[in-house]
Amino acid sequence: MSGILVIFHLCVAVVMIHSVSSSSLLLKAIENSIEREKRAITTTIECQVPQNLEALFTELNRDINVSKFLIYQNATQPASLVKNELSENEVYISQNTHGNKVCPPTLDSFTTDDPLWVRSTCPWYYDPEELGSNYYPAHIPQAKCKCNTCIGSTGRTKCERITTQVRVLKKTGCVGGFYTYENELRVVNVGCTCAR
Repeated sequence: MSGILVIFHLCVAVVMIHSVSSSSLLLKAIENSIEREKRAITTTIECQVPQNLEALFTELNRDINVSKFLIYQNATQPASLVKNELSENEVYISQNTHGNKVCPPTLDSFTTDDPLWVRSTCPWYYDPEELGSNYYPAHIPQAKCKCNTCIGSTGRTKCERITTQVRVLKKTGCVGGFYTYENELRVVNVGCTCAR
């Protein structure tokens, strides 16, 4: 009788183990199905840029006036540049007028009405750095010195870039139909100066 009881208990144990094992497999299958559904929903939802993105960007950089040298997210043409020091065509103009990207021999041909990047003893032009569509802003104009040495100097001085750091926003995903972002620190060349 005890042998039959042992066999009965073993059979019950096997059935229980099989039930637990089947339940685990069933739970795993349900979890996988839910995960596939989540991915399907996430990929079918059209992600949008949050309306407060520009405000978030401004808040991240509240200690500096980023509007002086950053290009709007949607910039595709020079006319889309941030206003102020960089007027609508400033980046384009800096590369294609006033001697292009060439160091002028003197400052005699420039007036006080010309932009600072033209009349400086270390003139510069702006070359937009393409960050890509996953960033806000998508472009950052980087100042590049036209000259190695300061105009009118005896050669003991040289032109050096002036830099600052700016926090840009990088897309990290999509939650609830809106893109999510993290900030990333970038070095921006804002101009050139004459230094020893």
